[in-house]
Amino acid sequence: MTIKWNGVPQRYQAAVALLTQAHMGKMPLDATVTVKPTATSICIARTADTGTIGYHTGHDLMRAVTLWLAHAQTEANFQYQEQAAFDECGAMLDLARNGVLTVPALKAAILRLAGLGYTQLWLYLEDVFEVPEQPYFGHLRGRYSQAALHELAVYADQFGLTLIPAIQTLAHLQNALKWQAFDDIKDTQDVLWVQKPETTAFLKQMLQAATKPFLTNQIHIGMDEAYGLGHGKRLVHEGYVDQQTLIQAHLKTVVQLCDELNLVPYMWSDMWFTIASPTNTMYDESVHFDPEFVAQMPAVGQVYWDYYHEDAATYETRLRQHLELKQPVVYAGGLWTWPGLAPHQAKMLRSVQAGMTAAKHVGIRQAMATMWFDDGAETPFAAAWLGLQAFIEYQYHDLVSDEYLARQFALMQGEAAASFLLLDQFDHVPGTPDNLTGENPSKLVLYEDLFLQKYALNLAPYDLAAHYRRLAQQLAKASTTAISQPLFAYYHALAVALADKAAALQAMQALKHVPQAQRDPALAKQALTAYRSSLTAALQAYRLVWHHERCGNGFEVMDIRLGGQLARIETALWRIDEWAAGCDELAELQEPALLADKWTNGPIGHGLYMQIASAADLSR
Repeated sequence: MTIKWNGVPQRYQAAVALLTQAHMGKMPLDATVTVKPTATSICIARTADTGTIGYHTGHDLMRAVTLWLAHAQTEANFQYQEQAAFDECGAMLDLARNGVLTVPALKAAILRLAGLGYTQLWLYLEDVFEVPEQPYFGHLRGRYSQAALHELAVYADQFGLTLIPAIQTLAHLQNALKWQAFDDIKDTQDVLWVQKPETTAFLKQMLQAATKPFLTNQIHIGMDEAYGLGHGKRLVHEGYVDQQTLIQAHLKTVVQLCDELNLVPYMWSDMWFTIASPTNTMYDESVHFDPEFVAQMPAVGQVYWDYYHEDAATYETRLRQHLELKQPVVYAGGLWTWPGLAPHQAKMLRSVQAGMTAAKHVGIRQAMATMWFDDGAETPFAAAWLGLQAFIEYQYHDLVSDEYLARQFALMQGEAAASFLLLDQFDHVPGTPDNLTGENPSKLVLYEDLFLQKYALNLAPYDLAAHYRRLAQQLAKASTTAISQPLFAYYHALAVALADKAAALQAMQALKHVPQAQRDPALAKQALTAYRSSLTAALQAYRLVWHHERCGNGFEVMDIRLGGQLARIETALWRIDEWAAGCDELAELQEPALLADKWTNGPIGHGLYMQIASAADLSR
């Protein structure tokens, strides 16, 4: 394909060349495309070998180039236009929950995000960036060097995409504060000791290090979910001070540091509502802010994160509450990459539709799609691209039907929405709703102990072996590209392993209360052997996906978790022989079953690895 681009500003010529290379099709195509700025966000057309692109911003230009190239693959004549709703429509990528993307992987993501029309990428870092004065900060966690972050910022800038650091200046710092080097500034396990000179000095070092490599003065300073604020060592040494007073004072300290460094800060907004709520409820709809409180607020943008509702009215009410603070407001939706082993697509689609619709109604000018990777980053980043397509479509369209999303996903990314929607089936099992409550049965099955079977009663009503067997068959036939094929090879292998694990759990249950004279280990050993084989294959496929995307740091956790499963299989095989010989009664298996805590409103429940794998507290 040979495209001659006329009128592309010099600033964007390299970016357009990279997008052209990325979207070159197999069909030969010779065309001259004239590019010019317009008042409309995007206006593209083609007549035979002549094309035009009109764009309003650099971000619109990147999307317009992608759309033009995509349509030109199959259409000799077309006209198309669309208009952006938000000034900024960004994505936030969690890099701090055990999975740090490599520089090449992040560059590939930046190219793809820019081509979709995203304006910003917020890198959620916590401690995974270099602070020169603090060698233990991010130690052994795959942290980015100052040079690497600058390289990424410069790479993104050529597309007009702004890379923005998102850090924590109050809570969520357990990975740093676990080191004794930070004992003098630690209040609780994950919260800083606020209003202490040593803490202020550290904050300045962190703010300088977090922003120096970037080409913007914007920064997200976190400050969410600081529930232990002032309740740890600070309380013991300095006495009780209410949390509202502490967080207000701390915010003023952080903002003053930002002012000194010429930074424009944003923060998560939840703590204002939690503290002001009579019931200590996050985003309590009864909360309203009096003029005195608003007047003392320093200048800091408020980011309203809410991933959990499917009705626009809830988001609209809460966004209007935020406007009472008289600060810039950002709506942050969620792509549901965090509950377990695969994204929750139905929940993502419904919550994003509701949230983006409400943000437009209220007049919010900035929106952000968050990709969290809680509890170890088990979900591959590559599984998030359907969500990223859905979110950006609401930037340009009020209504995004399933059919339209599928067409756009195929057009702009070359991927099949039907394949990515299959990933929903890992946690949406027959007989349950569309898993809008955050259940993660796939993770419960994967880490359920063969002997303890803590979730036996929760899982009992469902034929999970049959469910995951059917899913494996569907995934084996899924339409993929060269880019997504390794992802779906892994998910196919995982579905097979889950089917075998569910069967192995059932086989172990069948050993309960069997008289010695009737003990036959054959079926249980057969099920365990099958599970060992399929889990080994899943681990191998997962290893390829992880190391294509992420640093080696963090995969030790996956090896421990999945390798632990393999070790338990070996123990189970040995003990079953002992049981058959009358030398082991498999006492754990014989204990009475109780319904496990669900932590959701759904029928099965949600669990983290530490909750599932053992009845012991693994952190102590």
